[in-house]
Amino acid sequence: MHTELSADNPHGYNRYGFAWQHIPVGGAAHLDFGCQNGAFLASLKSKAIAHLVGVDISADAVRKAHQLFPDIEVIHICKTVPLPFDDGAFTSITILDVIEHLTEQSALLSELNRVLQDNGVLIVTVPGQHFFSFLDTGNFKFRFPRIHRWYYCRKHSKAEYELRYMSHPDGLIGDISARKRWHEHFARTQLEKLLNCCGFTVVDFDGAGFFVRLIKNAELLLGWIGPVKFFCKHLEILDARLFESANLFCLAQKKQPGV
Repeated sequence: MHTELSADNPHGYNRYGFAWQHIPVGGAAHLDFGCQNGAFLASLKSKAIAHLVGVDISADAVRKAHQLFPDIEVIHICKTVPLPFDDGAFTSITILDVIEHLTEQSALLSELNRVLQDNGVLIVTVPGQHFFSFLDTGNFKFRFPRIHRWYYCRKHSKAEYELRYMSHPDGLIGDISARKRWHEHFARTQLEKLLNCCGFTVVDFDGAGFFVRLIKNAELLLGWIGPVKFFCKHLEILDARLFESANLFCLAQKKQPGV
């Protein structure tokens, strides 16, 4: 990751650190699409942004956000588009590791363009397409469904598996759209083309990691051994600082009218 993180950045060399670094200070309003439990949104309080808003399609995530951060506006949405906001309502928007889970990528990005003010900042992060993409554990449930079912039921319970992967109330398979059924990886040219078609101009690309898929799989298999888990965590941090292929980060701006 080549982005320089300031001393007051509360995140590390990851998507949150990149996004936090590029969100303008003192904005009128910021939207975090796919905000999960609201933790990243809460970290933006130090940016002196007047209005912080999060949305998520997971009702469970929104409930957790309300419990953890009752002073932040977090809204449950039943579908990705349209969004319940006026045109140009936000000065900046983040959508961190979300669009790879969805089929309606262009429709959603176009809707985010609508609710972003002219010259507003959009920050998008996705898994990067690279040598070790095939090791993405997010796709194991689709590649090896029986093994995944056995492992999840053993680690959690059959009831939890059925709820999360078979009859999710929000129309998901785990955290991926049931219509998508794949954790997609993006090349820089692919993401830039998608953003350009939806009214954005790419300002900068960055990323983090190269061996992270190998490291995470090693941790999954051997993480029960204390020293191995400790070593993997520190190796993952070093990998994120030195490389920028496994995870793709993009800073974009809404195009000016007529451009």
